[in-house]
Amino acid sequence: MERRPELVALGSLAIGVALVVAKLVVGVLTGSLGILSEAAHSFLDLAASGFTLAAVRTSHKPADTEHPYGHGRTENLAAFAEGILLLVTAAFIAFEAIRRLVEGGSAVNPAGYAFGLLIVTLVIEAGRAGVLRRVGRLASSEAMLADATNRLSDVLATLGVIAGLIGVRIGFTWADSVAALLVAGIVARAAGQLAWRSGDILIDRAPAGAEKQLRDAIRDVDGVREVRSVRVRRSGPTMIGDASIATGRMLSVEAAGALVDAVKMHARSVLPGLDLAVAVEGQAQQSDIVERIHAAAARNGGVRDLHNVTVEREADGSLHLTMHAKLPGDQTLATASGTSRRLERSIRAELPEVTRIDIHLEPMEPEVVPGEDVTSRRAQLAARMREIVEAHPEVRRCLDLELSDRNNRIYAHVVAEVSGEISLEHAHEIESQLEETIRREIPEVHEVVTRVTA
Repeated sequence: MERRPELVALGSLAIGVALVVAKLVVGVLTGSLGILSEAAHSFLDLAASGFTLAAVRTSHKPADTEHPYGHGRTENLAAFAEGILLLVTAAFIAFEAIRRLVEGGSAVNPAGYAFGLLIVTLVIEAGRAGVLRRVGRLASSEAMLADATNRLSDVLATLGVIAGLIGVRIGFTWADSVAALLVAGIVARAAGQLAWRSGDILIDRAPAGAEKQLRDAIRDVDGVREVRSVRVRRSGPTMIGDASIATGRMLSVEAAGALVDAVKMHARSVLPGLDLAVAVEGQAQQSDIVERIHAAAARNGGVRDLHNVTVEREADGSLHLTMHAKLPGDQTLATASGTSRRLERSIRAELPEVTRIDIHLEPMEPEVVPGEDVTSRRAQLAARMREIVEAHPEVRRCLDLELSDRNNRIYAHVVAEVSGEISLEHAHEIESQLEETIRREIPEVHEVVTRVTA
């Protein structure tokens, strides 16, 4: 399947050689300008078919350091060159036809073998056009589709030459030159369309409707707040594009990567085979003050974790911010204080209306702590804790409980089931109540982490 376009192009080239020789011989024998113009046309067709073969071979080469976008444009370049060659052919044929008309025409022998050649040519060119168009569409080959267009123009031109020879046989000596002019017009029209379409691709004209399709597809992806720019261009059988999207400013690197994958998948659903590069940018939402504070902290770089952010709006409209920031525990206080001051400057640059910022600095926990599951060993303590959890009026049951011993201190981990209809804020209140009750009722527990679920 991968070699089919190349084999078809090679076969078309071989047929072109045979037609050039046959038309040239018959044209000289009959003196028909129409047939000679067809021979000249077919000779340049032969060169164009050579371009097509070279383009099909080259376009399938993989991308390399010198051609990072691949070699697909080779097909567009071949199609453009084919259009230019056909325009030159049309100009030559038209010039010679007009010269003969002005000078009174030349003797033309409308022999039967000339008609035979033209009829055979007609059948061959129609068959070549059909095969080239079918394979060109299957392979998305611009060069092969251009060659198919060329073959269709050959069919029309051959019909014109046949009409001219019939006119000469009837007695109209000028008919052959008029037929040649008709051939020139048909060739020029096909060549102009071919060169214009290929030239558009070479200067990166966007495929009709592709930008809107791509923009609409990206806009439907969850997490995309704004589609800022979209560009698409064609390169041979493929399309290459880039898009810039805006999303939440605090999206993690992994989440941003997943978003890019989703955008590419949606893009390929509307434009199959599109090679899309996606740039992700943060979008500031003026109403989301906490997100803007976290974005300022992310720009600062020194703060590893920012949490418990509280925004207090004063009566005069100014803002008072409090937050907890975690830093490496082995830092000196002077270094940590410098980080805190830089964070405060970043936040004030983001939110000029802030009048006061209080940052509570905390050391980060070690990455790994030694511990041991002692739930079965401390069964009575675990049972007492379950009773406390299930005594809460909104807890349906205690789903899970584990006791860990870390450096002779007990850490409790509790999972409780509650109604799924309550708000997240209320669920957090229940967690706080359970933690407070367990610490009060069982003082030997050093720390409690409670999670409620539906």
